[in-house]
Amino acid sequence: MLFRKATYFTLIILLTFSCKVQEKQTSTQTQNLQKVFPKYAKGFFWEKGESFTILYITRPFNDKTDTLKYVLASQKQVIPQNLQQLSFIQVPLKRLVSTSTTHIPALEVLESLDCLVASNSLQYAYSEAVQQRAKEGKITALNEETLEYEKILALQANLLMVSAMPATKMNLYQKIQQAKIPVLPNAEWLEEHPLGKAEWIKLFGLLLQKEKEAEEFFAKVEKDYNELKKLAQKVAQPKKVAVGVPQKEIWYVPAGKSFGAVFLKDANLDYAFAADTGKGSLQLSRELVFSKFADAEIWLNAEIPPQLDSKEFCKYAQIQAVKQNAIYDRQKRLSKAGGNDYWERAVLHPEEVLGDLIQIAYPKLLPQRELVYYRKIEIVCP
Repeated sequence: MLFRKATYFTLIILLTFSCKVQEKQTSTQTQNLQKVFPKYAKGFFWEKGESFTILYITRPFNDKTDTLKYVLASQKQVIPQNLQQLSFIQVPLKRLVSTSTTHIPALEVLESLDCLVASNSLQYAYSEAVQQRAKEGKITALNEETLEYEKILALQANLLMVSAMPATKMNLYQKIQQAKIPVLPNAEWLEEHPLGKAEWIKLFGLLLQKEKEAEEFFAKVEKDYNELKKLAQKVAQPKKVAVGVPQKEIWYVPAGKSFGAVFLKDANLDYAFAADTGKGSLQLSRELVFSKFADAEIWLNAEIPPQLDSKEFCKYAQIQAVKQNAIYDRQKRLSKAGGNDYWERAVLHPEEVLGDLIQIAYPKLLPQRELVYYRKIEIVCP
C-alpha cells in the first residue's frame, strides 16, 4: 500500500515538473521573438522565432482596423502550445489559390509561379507565363461571380489569398476556413505610399521562405525609386498636372495623402489637391476640378471608356494640356483580352511608374528612356 502511494506521488511530481518545463520552453520561445516592421508598408508586420513566424495583417479590411494573426511554420508540431489556436500556414507555400491577378508579379519575381494552382480573372492576366500555365491546365480558372468552395477544397490549397474587403465579407469564407484552409486578405492596395505597395513582396518572401530574395528585390526597387525622386527635385519650376477623367458630373482625383498623390509629389509635379489630407480618392464636381486644372500643362491617367474616342478631350480645350497635346493614359501594356500590366507588374515596380512620370514631364532628365506603362494620346480637335 505504501509502495502504491509512493509511486502515485512520484508520478504527480514528474507530471508537474514536465508541465512546468514545457511552460518554460513555450514562454522562452515566445519571449525570444524578433519583431520586424516594414519600412513603408503599414498593412503587415511579423515576429520571427527559431522555427516559426507570427504574421500580423494589421489592416485586412477597408472598413475596420482589426488585426488578423497567422503562424507560419514547416510543421504544426513545432508551434508553441499558446499559439496553436492561430490560423496555421504551412511554409514554404506549395498550393496557393488567389482571387486577384495583382498577386501574380510577386510569385514571378520570386520564381514561385508553380505554387499558384487557381485564380479568377485569368483571362485578364497580362503575364504570358500565367496564360501559358492556364492553357496547360496547371492553373485552374475560378468563377468571378461566386466562390467555388468545392473546387477550392478539391485543389487541396494551403492558402486562399483574397483582396482586402469589408469585414463582413469574411463570412463568405467560413466553409473554407472550417476545412483548415487559411484565408489571408492581401491589403496591398490600401497602402498610401507606392513603395509600401511594393514592400508586400516581403510577405510573399515569408510565405515562400524566400525572404532574402524578397529583401534584395525590394532594396533595388527602393534605391532606384529614390534616385529618380532625387533627380526630379532638380527641376526648379514644377509643371502643373491634371489627373483622371470626369465620370458624368463627378471627377475622381487622388486625395493628398494617397499613393497616387505621392507619385505626383515625388515626380516634382504641381498638383492642385496636394494639400488635401485624405488617403483615398476625392469625389469632386466636374466644374470645380476643371477650374483647378485649367492651367495644367500635362494631363495624366486620362483613361476614357472604349466606346469613346480621343475627341472627347476636345470638350476640355481650355485646359493647357489639351492645347499642347500632352495627354497620357496608362494603357501601353494591354493583353489581347484587355488585361492591363499597370495593375499587375507596376504594383511591384513603382520606380518604373515614377520614371514614366518624370520622363513625361521633364524628358531632358531621362533622354534615353522609353515609357513603360504610359502612352501619349493623340488628339485632333476641330
